Amino acid sequence: MRRMRRHGLRLALVLAVAGFAQGCAQGTPAQQACESAANDDPKVKAIIIRGVGNPHAQLEDQDLLRAAKQDARLACLRGRGLIPRGGVERQKPL
Repeated sequence: MRRMRRHGLRLALVLAVAGFAQGCAQGTPAQQACESAANDDPKVKAIIIRGVGNPHAQLEDQDLLRAAKQDARLACLRGRGLIPRGGVERQKPL
């Protein structure tokens, strides 16, 4: 009986964590819109286009692409008032 209760608690914990992680991944509609806006950002598109058909450029530009997407996403979220302005700027890839 005690073992069943322990397994039940573990199962409940695992399901709760999985549900939380899924909720975080989906985000709010505003966050999803900012994710789409980040993918449509001209800087992001330019980096993607530069890498088309060039695996070497794709490997070199991974960090630049990640940083450009994050910058565009953060700008969108700030523009919508979902995150505060300011803060510490992260280091840019070389």
